[in-house]
Amino acid sequence: MSETVTDGAAAAKAADAHAGAAKKKKLIIIGAVVIGLLLLAGGGFWAKDRFFKSVGSTMASDSKAAQDALHPPIILGIPSLVSNLDSGDGRPVYVKLTAKVEVVGAPNEAALQNIVPQIQDIFQTYLHETRPQDLRGNGIYRLHEAIMRRLRVELAPLEVRNLYFVEFLVQ
Repeated sequence: MSETVTDGAAAAKAADAHAGAAKKKKLIIIGAVVIGLLLLAGGGFWAKDRFFKSVGSTMASDSKAAQDALHPPIILGIPSLVSNLDSGDGRPVYVKLTAKVEVVGAPNEAALQNIVPQIQDIFQTYLHETRPQDLRGNGIYRLHEAIMRRLRVELAPLEVRNLYFVEFLVQ
């Protein structure tokens, strides 16, 4: 009789082990399905995001083309200006600068003529803060970028697309 009880316990242990293995298998399969669904959902969001970005950029380029058709870019000539640089040692260092600014959003060039003094002031203010050694190397590029930032902020409703240096002399 003791053999029967022992065989029954062994059979119960084997059944429990088999049920535990089946549960593990089931959990692994469910986990794989959940991970697969998460990857599929993430891929869908990624594809949707790429789709809407491409549609948005297409619409933005279309609206930019429409704006260019209504108000084409105007290249506004800035008269030559002479400014002194901050030399620090009292020795005068002068800069002569002639530039053109490409502006979008104005109906015609005559409408922009009243902002030319404001643009000249931006140039003068920045050049007075600049030292001669700041213009060496790629200093002209830094000057260009700094003045572009200031122009974009100051002429906010208008869009400043580019700045062209026509003449740049340092004495």
